[in-house]
Amino acid sequence: MKLNYMQSWNRAMALLLANKEAVIAIAGVFVFLPTLLFAQFVTPPVLTGDEDGNAVLAVYSAYFNDNAIAILASNLVMSFGSLAIYFALAPSRHSTVAEDLTAALKLFLVYLLAQLLSGLVALPGFLLFVIPGFYITSRLILVPALIADEGERNVVDLLRNSWSLTRGNGFAILLFLLMIGIVGIITIGVLETVTGVITGLATGGAGWPFIENLVASFTGTAFQLVLIAVIVSLYIALTGKNSDVSNVFS
Repeated sequence: MKLNYMQSWNRAMALLLANKEAVIAIAGVFVFLPTLLFAQFVTPPVLTGDEDGNAVLAVYSAYFNDNAIAILASNLVMSFGSLAIYFALAPSRHSTVAEDLTAALKLFLVYLLAQLLSGLVALPGFLLFVIPGFYITSRLILVPALIADEGERNVVDLLRNSWSLTRGNGFAILLFLLMIGIVGIITIGVLETVTGVITGLATGGAGWPFIENLVASFTGTAFQLVLIAVIVSLYIALTGKNSDVSNVFS
């Protein structure tokens, strides 16, 4: 089937609206809060622009070595939160936040392994010509939705099923996600820049890091929620499950 971008977008927004209480609760605790805490307490690597490749590598190596635990912990918590949101939006589920969190916890290891395997499968494409890597990623994009909606535990079957469902729509999905990504990155960049200018003017140039981190964390979380909802919407379109947007509210 040919994807309808507008229908997929409208369905994604309808999913978020219909499940806003669960999504806000999960995202607030497991995505927004870890993002804010990480930004507030972990100093990012600082580059002057004069470094050569070896110097840049040394800076980032030191950064990761000094903050390995914080990076690992925050990413695990946010990954768990993302999976729980997939459960909240899955078309076959009508459960409470507690049930979504419990279900996500039971399948979290499967999710991590599937994401790792997806990355390994796409890696050769990124190393060769980049675009094949993005294409492979777009073909495997439905893996978390399959975990949440069907409870599949076989990692290989998850990748195989996503590849099968996206057959004939790989480039369409890639273009759709690229459009959303570009618009999202530009929007986030503009909001963060405006926030920086306002706080800089208000404090005589010193800025207010907490407010800037707050805005950055909020916009980043919102963008992630949109991406998750779009992926679930694509899953619904390609499987034919609950394909009518109006049914989302039933």
